[in-house]
Amino acid sequence: MTTARFFTTGSRIHAVEVTDHAGYAQEGEDIVCAAVSANLDLTSCLLEDVMGLAIKTEVDEENARIRMELPDKLEEADEIQAQNALSALMLYFINLKARYQDFIEVMEV
Repeated sequence: MTTARFFTTGSRIHAVEVTDHAGYAQEGEDIVCAAVSANLDLTSCLLEDVMGLAIKTEVDEENARIRMELPDKLEEADEIQAQNALSALMLYFINLKARYQDFIEVMEV
């Protein structure tokens, strides 16, 4: 099962970490893993390439773990947009869990 953890301080999401394979299908054919990966990539592209934020990204393919972390301090407009992006990612994962509840877990920690 894939687990998506959203790390918060107050109402601020400061990091997201996704671990493990969903197990919906064989590797390379797993639509849940594909959906999770695609949306993590999209969020990363938005934060780094479009917004120009220096987010910290850790990828551990061997252990099926990806972590993205925002800088501690952002300009107000960047903070609002980054929070919108991470909130949308969380909502997407929650909606995905509603359809594939045995294959993805979403937590706010």
